[in-house]
Amino acid sequence: MATTVLALFKDAGEAEAAVRALRSAHFESARLGIVHAGDAHVPRFGWYAFIGSVAGTVGGALLGLLAGVLLAGVLPGWSAALSGGWFAVLMLALGGAATGVVAGLLISQSIARQGSLYYEEEASAGRTLVSVHAEQDLVEVARRILLDEGAFEAAPLDTPTTKAS
Repeated sequence: MATTVLALFKDAGEAEAAVRALRSAHFESARLGIVHAGDAHVPRFGWYAFIGSVAGTVGGALLGLLAGVLLAGVLPGWSAALSGGWFAVLMLALGGAATGVVAGLLISQSIARQGSLYYEEEASAGRTLVSVHAEQDLVEVARRILLDEGAFEAAPLDTPTTKAS
C-alpha cells in the first residue's frame, strides 16, 4: 500500500535539492511533486459547507415530506399510521430538513480534505511543499532524505501534525 509523505521547506532551493536527492535514491520522478510558495490552492470550506447544508436540507425535507404523506394517510386509500393529517406531514418535513442540514454539513466537511489543509496553508504562506508517493517500506527512507535535505517537517499524510510557529 502506497503512502504520501509531505515535507515543508523554508527555501525553494532546499526543496529542489531534496527532489534531486530522492531521484538519486531511485524514487521515480512521477511519484514526486513540488508546490512552490504561493501555488497552493486552499479549499473554500465555507462554500462546501453552504452547498452541503442546502443539499442536506432539501434532501431531508423531501424524505420527511414523503414519509409524512405515507404515514399520515393523506393519500386516498391509505390508512393513517400517524394522526394529525397535514400537520404531521409538515412536522416530518421540518424534522427531515433539520436532520438533513446537519448531515449535509458534516458530510461536506469530511470530504473537504481536512488532513492536507495544514500543508496547503503552509504553502500559501510562503513555504515550499514536496510530496513523495512511496510504498510503505520506503516511507521512512523518504522521510529521512527529506529531513536531511533541510525540511523542517516531514510526515506521512495520515499522521497528525501540529502547526509550526
